[in-house]
Amino acid sequence: MRDRGLDPSAQFLPGAGPVVVAFSGGSDSVCLLHQVRSVRTRRPLLAVHIDHDLDRGSAERADKAFGLAANMGVSCKIERVKVRRSGSLEANARHARYAALRRHIQPGGVLLTGHHADDLAETMILRLLRGAGLGGLSGIPRQRVFHDGWLIRPLLSWSRAEILDYLKSHDLDWISDPANDLLAMDRNFIRHEVLPLLKPRFPGAVRAINRSAQLNHAARESLKTMTAADLGRARRSGQRLHWPTLAAFDWFRRSEAIRSWCLELGHVPPPGPRLEEFLRQVEVGAGDRVPEMEWATARLRRWRDCLWLEHRQHDESLPWSLRWDGQGTLTLPGRSGQLIMTGPAASARSDLRVCSGQPGEKIRLPGHSIHRRVKDLMLELGIPPWQRAHWPRIYQGEKLLAVGQLWLDAHFVQDLRNSGQTLDWRTRLFRP
Repeated sequence: MRDRGLDPSAQFLPGAGPVVVAFSGGSDSVCLLHQVRSVRTRRPLLAVHIDHDLDRGSAERADKAFGLAANMGVSCKIERVKVRRSGSLEANARHARYAALRRHIQPGGVLLTGHHADDLAETMILRLLRGAGLGGLSGIPRQRVFHDGWLIRPLLSWSRAEILDYLKSHDLDWISDPANDLLAMDRNFIRHEVLPLLKPRFPGAVRAINRSAQLNHAARESLKTMTAADLGRARRSGQRLHWPTLAAFDWFRRSEAIRSWCLELGHVPPPGPRLEEFLRQVEVGAGDRVPEMEWATARLRRWRDCLWLEHRQHDESLPWSLRWDGQGTLTLPGRSGQLIMTGPAASARSDLRVCSGQPGEKIRLPGHSIHRRVKDLMLELGIPPWQRAHWPRIYQGEKLLAVGQLWLDAHFVQDLRNSGQTLDWRTRLFRP
C-alpha cells in the first residue's frame, strides 16, 4: 500500500492544546495513534481507553490497550464507565464514552477518533434505512467543535483494508473486541452481512458511498444558505413567520425553513411526518381555524397570516390574582413576565390588584369619552387569542387601570405623570 499520512496530519491540527486519541486498541485506533506518534509535535499526546464494562473481558482488553500504547511510547489513561442498560445499548455506550472523553479535552485541545471510510459507509446505509434526509446523509463530519476544542477524524479517507495493510507493514498488533461481531447490533449486521455482499459486485461501493456523503454535505451547505434567505423573507417580530411567504415555496423549502427556525429559537425540530400533516392542515383549513401541533418542548400554531412558535406550556396558572403596592418589581405567574414601576418613590397604592384576563373587561383610554372592550383592542392589534388572558390587568377596586403597559386608563396615566413614575412590562409574549 502507499504509506500515506493522515488527513489532516497531526502538525496541521487546530488549536494548541493537548492531543487526545480515543484508543480502543482496535485496528483503526492503533493505526491512528501510531501515525500521530510518528509526527514530531510539541503538543502533549495522550491515549484514552474507555472500558464500558459490558462483558467479562473488558478489563483485560483495557490492560492490553494500555500496553499497546506504552509500546508506542504514549501514555494511556483508562476510563471505566457505567453504561445504562435500558434503551439502546449502542447509544448509551456512545453517550458514556464521549462524556468520559470530554473530561480530557483542555481549551484548544483536540480529540482524534479512528472513524474510517467503511464506518462512514455503514453509517450512511443505516441512516438511509431510517429515512434520513440531507443532514443525516451528509455522513460523519471530518471536524467539529467538541467541548473546549475540536473532534477530528483523520482516517475518514482510509478504507478498512488500507488500515489493515498499514498495520501489517509496520508490524503492529491490535485488539479484537468480540462485541463487534454481535449481529444483533444493526451496525455489525451492515458490516458483516451487507457490505461483504456489495463489495464483490460493486468493488467501489465504499468509495461511492463516501462520495455521495460529500455531495450531500455540499448540497446541505447550499440548502442552509437558501433556507437562511427564505427565513429572512418570512420572519416577523414576536417569533412569527409570514405564512403567505412560506406558502409560495415548495413543501421541502417550507419544511426546511420551519426546521431551521425551530433550531434558531432553541427547539428540537418537529418530526417530519407530523410537520407535513400540520402544513397540510394549514393549507386546507379555513382562515378562522387555529391549527396547532405540539412536540417535545414546543408548540406551533397558525393564526391569521402567521405561524407562531412558543415553548410548550400548560396554562395551570390561569386564572391568577395578586395584590401589589405599585412599587418595585412584581413577578407574575406562568409566562406573564414582570411588572416594574420605575421613577421616584410614591406613596404605596395598597388597593391595587393585578390579575389575568377576565370576560367583559372595559377600559377608558386617554382622549376617549367611552370605555373600550379589551377583547376588541387586542383583536385590532393582532394579539393571538391564546396569549390574551396572560396579559396582566391592573385594577383599583373594580376599575381597570391598565392592560400590560399598552393600554392605560386616562386617570392612571395622569396619576403616573404626576408622580413621575413609569410602568414597564417585561415579557416574552407577543407585543405589537
